[in-house]
Amino acid sequence: MASSPAQPSAAPRRWRRWLVRALLLLLGLALLGGFVYSAGPDTIARNLGRIGWGFGWLVALSLLWRSLAATGMWLLLEPHEGVPWWKVMLIRTAGESLNALMPFGNVGGEPVKAVLLARELGGPRATGVVLVDKTIFFVGSLLFMTSGTVVGAFLLADHPEVLAGVVALLVPWVGLLSWVIWRQSKGDLLAKLGRLAATLRLPLGAKIEAKLARIDELTSAFWARRRARFLASLAVHTLARVLRAADVWLCVALLGESISWSAAYFTAAAGMLVSTTFFFIPGALGASEGGHAFVFELIGLGVAAGVTVGLVRRIRNYVISVLAYGLVVWWPAAKPSGEATTPDA
Repeated sequence: MASSPAQPSAAPRRWRRWLVRALLLLLGLALLGGFVYSAGPDTIARNLGRIGWGFGWLVALSLLWRSLAATGMWLLLEPHEGVPWWKVMLIRTAGESLNALMPFGNVGGEPVKAVLLARELGGPRATGVVLVDKTIFFVGSLLFMTSGTVVGAFLLADHPEVLAGVVALLVPWVGLLSWVIWRQSKGDLLAKLGRLAATLRLPLGAKIEAKLARIDELTSAFWARRRARFLASLAVHTLARVLRAADVWLCVALLGESISWSAAYFTAAAGMLVSTTFFFIPGALGASEGGHAFVFELIGLGVAAGVTVGLVRRIRNYVISVLAYGLVVWWPAAKPSGEATTPDA
């Protein structure tokens, strides 16, 4: 009997990926260290001391926008599916905690959301909900970043080169997200990604391809029949992103400085755009703080205040994520059947 052609070992590829990610993590740490050094470690320490118990208000504000994001996901579910809001909140929080804590990429939390939600809805339906929710989340983020760019056009009228740079960063994301929504509505996004994986010599197998086809079918049905739910979810997700401006405003107030709402709005939108653009650096480490520092210098608050605000927001997110990670660890085990009784569609 003829032997099948030998497949290349996955071990070398795996080690190369880990090496690249480790180098990117080191790059992020170097960037962060450079910005802290340029701002002055003593100044950063004094600024952090000024935050004090106000850190609790920052945590409360973060929990508010996380609640809104969970509401956006919950609105995608059908009433007959019977999944309570509080459970969606816990599932989404558990997944986001992994996204924030994983050192090698913002990807691990989405499968966790799908696995936990599958116990309520079944696998294909849960994965479809998570996929659509993530898409709407990015659409809301894009609306926030775009509106922030418009605000920046008035705020930084004397710096057209800065606005040109922001637009240059924004346009590719608009194109990519438009393509994703188009392919989801056509029902072949995952099929196309599967073909891309095969081209890269990463075949998925017939069983996985069948599951992806079912997920494509469900997401396409959502875009065709649930536009009102899409708009409601998008409104809530966008509001959650707008609250990031309140986050910046509160951070600056806790430092004893003042910032206009328009400047806080632009700073939050620009910071989000920088973090999104530098997605290949784990957690946008260093890049996010640098973005804050750059904008704060432009609006007259100084590099040190910008780096401090970036650090405080990062520390707050890590604290919440560490606590939320307990949801993943202590989540009840799946039922022996492993499938929910609710229908997929």
